[in-house]
Amino acid sequence: MVSGCAQTTWAAGTTTFSSAATTQTVEESVREYFADIPVMIEIARCESKFRQFADSGNVLRGGAGRQMVGVFQFFDRYHTNPANELGFDIQTLEGNLAYARHTYEREGTSPWNSARDCWDSPSWSPVEATTALNADLRQQIVLIKQIIELLQTLLALQAK
Repeated sequence: MVSGCAQTTWAAGTTTFSSAATTQTVEESVREYFADIPVMIEIARCESKFRQFADSGNVLRGGAGRQMVGVFQFFDRYHTNPANELGFDIQTLEGNLAYARHTYEREGTSPWNSARDCWDSPSWSPVEATTALNADLRQQIVLIKQIIELLQTLLALQAK
């Protein structure tokens, strides 16, 4: 259940959210819907900052010519008709999420490759990044020490 957002449940188990959905409730919906596919959560963050609707209440439109639609920024010229044929309205939150899952299941993350630099990077905190870097450096130092020992052994054998 998404708080602060009107919803209706259809017989098929899908949930419809009103266009009054706030960024917070959209983000909660995305995180819940894609809990099993974390990369899709990152893609939604990068594509729309978890927004399905603009401040005006209209569906969010972005990109060149404002032709990208909703939280997953589908190019309306290429995706509206195929989505509609599958029963998904990408201008609604539930339709955008469902069509994103369908698209991911068929094509993986490739439809969102233009934003790959944003969503394909680790979302570590500076402390986590430093800890990981230090661990990598320690591992490299151990390997360098092993190489030095091997070289010293090789030199000793050659001197005999």
